Order: sequence, then structure tokens, then C-alpha cells
Amino acid sequence: MQSRRDELGCDSLCYGTMTSVRSALGLVGTAVMGRLSDKNGSMLALTLGSVGKGMTSVVDGATINTISPSGRRACLFLGTIATLLGLAIAVSMDSLHGLWLSMIPGALLQHNFDVFKALLSEYHNDIEHEPKNNGSDAKDGSNEAPVSSRSGSVGKLGMAAGISFMIGPLIAAVASPTFRFAVYFAIVCTLASGLVIFYLPMPVALAQQKESEHNIHEKDHLQAQKSEFTLMNLLKLRTSKSRAAVILLVIRLNMALAFHIFNTIWPASLKARFNFGPSDHAKFMSFFGVTYAFSQGFLAKRLVALWGKDGKVYIIMACCAVLGAGRYVAYYTESLVVIYATFLFIINALGTLNTVLTADTGSIAPSNEVGGLFGILQAAESAAGMIGPFLGGVISHYLGKDAPLIAVVGVYGSLFAFVSWGYERYVTSTNNDDGVYEEGISGGKEVKKSI
Repeated sequence: MQSRRDELGCDSLCYGTMTSVRSALGLVGTAVMGRLSDKNGSMLALTLGSVGKGMTSVVDGATINTISPSGRRACLFLGTIATLLGLAIAVSMDSLHGLWLSMIPGALLQHNFDVFKALLSEYHNDIEHEPKNNGSDAKDGSNEAPVSSRSGSVGKLGMAAGISFMIGPLIAAVASPTFRFAVYFAIVCTLASGLVIFYLPMPVALAQQKESEHNIHEKDHLQAQKSEFTLMNLLKLRTSKSRAAVILLVIRLNMALAFHIFNTIWPASLKARFNFGPSDHAKFMSFFGVTYAFSQGFLAKRLVALWGKDGKVYIIMACCAVLGAGRYVAYYTESLVVIYATFLFIINALGTLNTVLTADTGSIAPSNEVGGLFGILQAAESAAGMIGPFLGGVISHYLGKDAPLIAVVGVYGSLFAFVSWGYERYVTSTNNDDGVYEEGISGGKEVKKSI
């Protein structure tokens, strides 16, 4: 896409504006798509969400295939359609205007990665509740097993995305002589993704629902009225779940801000010290992709399994320390070998931290609200993508070229203290609870209700 932008005359101002617009559309799209994916009674779920392979059961010797409306499947299909629309616009309009228009559908509606994270959370909810439903002993496995299992699934999802980002540009550079050929190849891959979504099994809890359409609509209406995982309800901090979500929101927001602030000085620093060119950046990004895939697909699950649920706070604190100190070392060293060695630790820390936070996010929200929570967190990261570069530029202009680095190290130092103070108290303890807490009307105490 960079060569395409250069060919169409999209300069730095054009690219910066496009990035800001994409972030703004993503800010809206992630929140909306996350909330829509939770609604199995919406018109979108009853149309797109009813297309696909259902649950097969045998009743009186006859095989019956039942398909329950699914907001998750509907949003996955909608994201796939948005990608196809953007690619069709890109290949049919050979102009800067077409480049802008092709960006809009995907930025607004293609948030399948967040929907997949919510779907994984539902799968694990089914697995964790299965022993109780079958009447077997709930103590068959240790408490740490579901935690490491969640982290492992989230890690594999991140690993798949990392490998795709690494292999995709390589295939395009080697096998696609023209932009048009690359777009057609992307269309084929997107259609294959849609076919997989068609056969994707929905969670058992959803597939076993036998509600009428009227009851589903009524349930979604009541859920919208009393949902605690909306931004305004979260900020009221009334329940233990909402307080846990705000802790995760603060961590995610500050991590994204630190990334975008650091990115305002990092490319220029590499250029000044090592005369980094396009090929050097390609090699570095390949190294980043491989290491990130390893951290999410292999390292994170084993660290969580080793330290257990109660040790997650120490894993997060260690990752914050590595991310802050590692960037400081990488920025000032004059050795390219040291930079690669430092980023080996930075990338593994980032992948592990993202895996742990995503797994905990999926475990604090019920299945019918987890999509909305993921949407809010992703929207916060999109907001940081709009604010961070501007904030980094202002800090660099008024406080000196090294000031953004000090700000980034300060952010991670603050996160280290913040996690030490509140993560175990509000997030880990909430995951240990079996019920949902609501604030009592009188006395201000929390009353535990069974799910």
C-alpha cells in the first residue's frame, strides 16, 4: 500500500490525515461492532447471523440441523463484506479519491479480530461450565488450568495474526508484479475467510437456545437497559466487574499512548544512527512478527501456567518494566545488535502482556456483553492513536527531542505502580468470583447474585 500511495501522490500530509480519519472511524466502529456482536436478536443477527452451519442433533432417528441467530457470526460476515467492498473500490478507482474511499468500509466495519476474541471467550465459558452442567466434579482440574487455557487460545489467535502480517507483505513482494494482482489475491483470501466463517461452530450456549424471536428481542432490549459494560456505566464504578474493566481500560489506553508517543521519535532515531532504509525496516518488521507470534503462541501460556492466576500481576509488572527500560536502552545504544537483542525482550513482553490482558478481559464479562467490552477497549486504543502522535510531537517540540522517550518511560513506570496497587485487588479477585456483584440500594454494600 505504501507504493500505491506514492504512485497516487499521497504525501506525508495526505497519509497523516488518512491515518487520523481511519482512527476516528475505528473509534466509532469498534464500539458499535462490539455491541452489535452481543445482540443475537438484532436484525443483523437474524439475517446475516442466521447464515452458516448450525448444530446437528438426532431426534427420533432424524437428523436435524438448527441454526440460532448469532450476532458474532453476523459481525464477522459484515467485516468480510466490508473488506471485499474496500478491495473492489481500490481496484476499480485508480485515483487518490478511490484510495480514500477504499479505506472507509474496512476502518468502520472490519473489526473481526475483536469479535474473534469475544467468540473465544464464549468457547471457554462453555468449557468451564461443562463439568457443572454434566454434574461431574468441578475440581477435576486446577484453578490455573482455565486461566492458562484462555491465555493459550488468545495467544494462538495473536500468533496467527502476527504470522499473517509477516507473510502477507512477503507474498505480495515476491508473487505479485502489479497492484491489481495483489488486490485480486487479497479478494480470494477474503472469500476463503468468509467460507471458514460459514462453517465456524457457534458456542454451545448460543446453539442450544430455544427462544422465540419475540423473546430474543425482549431479552436484547432488557440487556441494553441494564448493561454494565457501557462506557458511562463503567465510569460510575458501581460494581466489581466495572471496576475491573476500568483497570484494564486504563492499562490499555496508556500502553497505546506510550506506543504512539514513542513512534514519533523512533523512526528518525534509527535513520540518524544507522541510516535505516526500507529494506532494513522490512527485516526489522519480519523479526518483530516472528518474535511476537512466538510470544503469543508459546511463551504467554507457559508463563501463566507457571505463575498461576495469583502470579499474573507479577508477570504484568515485569512486562511493564521491560517495555519501559527496553525502549530507553534501544533509543540510546549505538549497536544494532543491542537493538535487536533489546527488542527481543520488548516484543516478548508486549505479546505476553497483551495475551494476559485479553484473557482477563474475556473472563470478567458475561458472554452476552463481552463483545461490547472488547469494543470499548479497542475504541480507547483508537483514541490513543489519534492523540498519541500529536502529543508526542508537542512534547518533542516544546521539551526537546528526547522528551517523548522520558514520557514513555514515565508512562510504563506509572503503569508498574498502578498494576501493583490495583490489578490483584480489582481484576484477579473479580475473576475468582463466581457471581456478579450489584450495588445494594441501601447501605451501599455489594450483594452477590448467582449467575
